[in-house]
Amino acid sequence: MLFIKARVRRVKFWWNLTFAYIKRYKFWFVTIVLVGFIVLATGYKILPLIFRANVVSLGYVGAYTLDSIPTQILSLATQSLISAGEDGKPIANLASHWDVSDDGKTYIVFLKDNLQWHDESPVNAKDISIAISDVAIHALNNKAIEFKLPNPIAFFPLALDRPVFKAKSFYGTGKFRIVDIDQVENVVKKISLVPKGKKLPRVDIKFYQTEQQAINALKVGEIKSVSLSNAKSLSDWPNLDVQKRVDNTEIVTIFYNNADPLLSSRDIRQALSYAINKSEFEGEIAISPIPPNSWTYNNNVKRYEYSTGKAKELLSKSALNNPKITLTVTPGFESLGEKIEKDWQEIGLEVTLKKEKIVPENFQSLLTFNKVSASQDQYSLWHSTQKSTNITRYKDVKIDKLLEDARSTQDESIRRELRLDFQKFLVEDAPVTFLYFPYKYQITYKNIEPLIAKLPK
Repeated sequence: MLFIKARVRRVKFWWNLTFAYIKRYKFWFVTIVLVGFIVLATGYKILPLIFRANVVSLGYVGAYTLDSIPTQILSLATQSLISAGEDGKPIANLASHWDVSDDGKTYIVFLKDNLQWHDESPVNAKDISIAISDVAIHALNNKAIEFKLPNPIAFFPLALDRPVFKAKSFYGTGKFRIVDIDQVENVVKKISLVPKGKKLPRVDIKFYQTEQQAINALKVGEIKSVSLSNAKSLSDWPNLDVQKRVDNTEIVTIFYNNADPLLSSRDIRQALSYAINKSEFEGEIAISPIPPNSWTYNNNVKRYEYSTGKAKELLSKSALNNPKITLTVTPGFESLGEKIEKDWQEIGLEVTLKKEKIVPENFQSLLTFNKVSASQDQYSLWHSTQKSTNITRYKDVKIDKLLEDARSTQDESIRRELRLDFQKFLVEDAPVTFLYFPYKYQITYKNIEPLIAKLPK
């Protein structure tokens, strides 16, 4: 009992002493409490920003699944076995070299020495999982992978330009490691990466289905850098740096339905090509489906320089009264479609402009863009057997033969001559009008450029 009373007196003593100090130094006490509260509140707001200051958020336009993300986007996390150089020729990445059988149907790809995954285990050919339609694939040993094709395809190495990860993981071979992937119904929305070295920033890769969504994200600071086809709405932002370049991976084209009664005439198709004024295009003028930086580019093909006189002359050969044509345009090409509509009207055509959200199965003429594959192979677009991808319904025995031979020969000099001839005869026949390789604008916040400069090229 005495012990309890003693404890109570001690508690009362310290309680009274504490309040006496608070009462005497209440000004300093209140000041300390307020300062502490402000520090905590400020830290709550500022600390996340501090931690985010070493994060680079990159935006990309497009809807991708895990299997369809291009190697270019994932180049920080991993590499491909083989990639395409600027001229369209294959370049070894994880591969040291490759061999091809005499019949062109079997490729063996050999890995470089001393490769490691992010978990520091050696890269083993048996760990690499690649799926290619109609191709039998298996590892011969730890350093070699065999690919068996049903038919010889000379540009097959470029089909291996796809991200390589360790099987059943996202361990790659790059300087950054994937730590998180956000998906909605199998569509990738965000990929988070951390660097192997302390001097590199973290990276978030974010995906947007439309350019407008990406622009909105850029405006609010959700992303700090993005590539767009149009930068007009951002041109007056002083804190943004805009770099313009030609995108040789896309070509804006007018596709003609060659089975259409009007457009089955080569004279009509050529007349339409001559009638288009290309002086104000937002890109580099295209004269063929092959980009100028390609090793198989033919600069000596027919040029459809703007000439209403030539167009009218060719049109008059058809002896048609009041010829009519419908031009279908896909999203983003509405303004261009209106300009072409006026050009065609000037040579006496009655033109109807039709807008579609996607490429329609049936059309008379179609203004849209076409992706240029890494191999720059044109077989699927023009060969008469390719019913689902030859959207122009174009048929020509000479073109078929050139495409077949260019696919099968391993001799680069012969393949180049075949592709040069292919471009010459195709452009002369004008199953489409090639317009331009569009400009792309890399837009980046100026204050983030030092961090982006640290990223591996």
